[in-house]
Amino acid sequence: MATVTGRVLRCNGLPHEHLFGRSDPYVVVKAIDSEGKEVGESRTSAKKGSDVEWAGDEAVFNFADIHFDGALEFRVWDKDLGPDDVLGQVVVPVKLICFEETELTLSLGINRKLNAAGKKTPNGTITVSMKIDAHHHWL
Repeated sequence: MATVTGRVLRCNGLPHEHLFGRSDPYVVVKAIDSEGKEVGESRTSAKKGSDVEWAGDEAVFNFADIHFDGALEFRVWDKDLGPDDVLGQVVVPVKLICFEETELTLSLGINRKLNAAGKKTPNGTITVSMKIDAHHHWL
């Protein structure tokens, strides 16, 4: 078991989901156990634009007692008046998280929608800083 702590720093190159205006992205971070069940959730505040940054404590996540076979899911949403839209997501296995705080820039995948030229485009990137602390249980 371990504790994963970190912070969402920024998202860049996010797709524009609104016909008029900019996206209002926010990030939901979920801790997933080895069986695929959600065991924790944290979220950032919503920002405006396709290149956004979060400062201070507004985008911190902390998941205690997470198993090394689990994962963290970073899903970027666009805040809407109706149902929110997913802009992109990435899953990071816990066993790949470093013991020292490390900044990672991760791809949010490829957009399923075609652009005007008939091509699929990237969903942008998310940059996070995180580390893992292992729990030692002595008998």
